[in-house]
Amino acid sequence: MLVQYVGYVVSELILSTFFFFCGWPVVRLFTLGRYPTHARPDGSRADSYVCCVGLVVFCLLLLALCSQF
Repeated sequence: MLVQYVGYVVSELILSTFFFFCGWPVVRLFTLGRYPTHARPDGSRADSYVCCVGLVVFCLLLLALCSQF
């Protein structure tokens, strides 16, 4: 039970929120402000896409900072 709670906290509250806020400005920029319409994650499929973009942006940023390009 405790492991499930910790897993939920880490995956949903920390990672999804962090990656959502990494991907949100990029998606807004590329869609010229039309998508996503909300600034907070609510668990929809669109939020998952924004989180994936945030993950990619974060990985690219880490690679750039480590001079891997």
